[in-house]
Amino acid sequence: MTAEHEAIQRSNPFIELPTRIFLTGEGLQLFSRNPAQVQKELNRDGIRKEGLISKRYNAVLVQKLVLNSYAEEIFVSEPALLKYRAEIISTNNLIVYAILYKKLSPSLAKMFFESSVVKAYNRKNPRNSIVNLDMISTEKVDLLRTEQKGLFETMEREIHDEVSSLILNNTLLSEEDKKNRIRSLDKFIAWIDRRIWYLYLIIYKTMFRREMMHSFSSMIAAYLSRTQIATHLSNLLMEFIQNAEKAHMERIIVKGRFAPASTIDSFLRDSSNRSFVEERAMRQKQMLELSWDINSETIFVEQKSKIALTVSNYGLITEAMRQQLSSKMRSNVAGISLAGFYDDTAEERLGAGLGLLYNSFLEDICRKEGIHYKCNIFPEPQKEKTSVKLEIIL
Repeated sequence: MTAEHEAIQRSNPFIELPTRIFLTGEGLQLFSRNPAQVQKELNRDGIRKEGLISKRYNAVLVQKLVLNSYAEEIFVSEPALLKYRAEIISTNNLIVYAILYKKLSPSLAKMFFESSVVKAYNRKNPRNSIVNLDMISTEKVDLLRTEQKGLFETMEREIHDEVSSLILNNTLLSEEDKKNRIRSLDKFIAWIDRRIWYLYLIIYKTMFRREMMHSFSSMIAAYLSRTQIATHLSNLLMEFIQNAEKAHMERIIVKGRFAPASTIDSFLRDSSNRSFVEERAMRQKQMLELSWDINSETIFVEQKSKIALTVSNYGLITEAMRQQLSSKMRSNVAGISLAGFYDDTAEERLGAGLGLLYNSFLEDICRKEGIHYKCNIFPEPQKEKTSVKLEIIL
């Protein structure tokens, strides 16, 4: 199983990553009956907020929190992050998939309400016309699904088979991509709002059934194609974390004179030395920080959800270096290897600056999908930190 499916299909429901999951107003209401579970802690901006603080978290629960807009930020502050590589990738994929699940049903609803069949149904039934999902009773749908269980199962199976056919017949996809998307298909179908199936039932009984089946399936296939964003975003994120951690540890070693600058790499290969540097970071309260800002209350644009990821390490980057790195991030990367991105100079090892190729890959994918994506590297003088921020609107 590839990393992008770790958060989706797990035998162990827990992800062993120390996190602060800050809640929205609705999220706090959800936990109002269990106030002991909610604690106050500082978020990335240094503001004391309420949320769930734990050394590990339940993947299914957190994905539901993100999907239902109950979580506004997931924050990690640790002396080292690379040892949590698998857990960070799972968390990132969990968040991206949750937002894709959340976006799919409104997109399908819009398609149905704009269809000629539903418009004709509304004209013929003005007193019972349906113009949005809120007008459809979930209790009525649940009762109908119970009474006509076989029919609903048939509709879902046909959609599943149609989407699978679209994927398998796509000659532009690799065999691995095809397997990954089909593996994710059941989960996407399971998260579709059950009221959507009621709308589909209306059309299913008309001559437009085949046409709508193709439109329905094509939209699911389109959302499945966006799962590759999670993979490339995770690769880029881990590249930034790797370099941020190196800069973070180098700074502590150099300032403490624990090893000559020329021997830092070999010094850090010793696990006991790495543990020593981590302990120093803890004592000095100089942590690496990773944040996913998913607050739909403040970053929701035209029915599109924005994820803002930030990686920060202590040590300031100069404005001249920031401009140089930003220029490199916009460069043509054809034929360029990651190894050639930096010269081996002390200043250019300042953490949040590598990832040129991964950034280029992600930019290309988002451009083709019509998705807004931005990557910025910037100093934060008031915090004595350098940060890289990735923004993507789905």
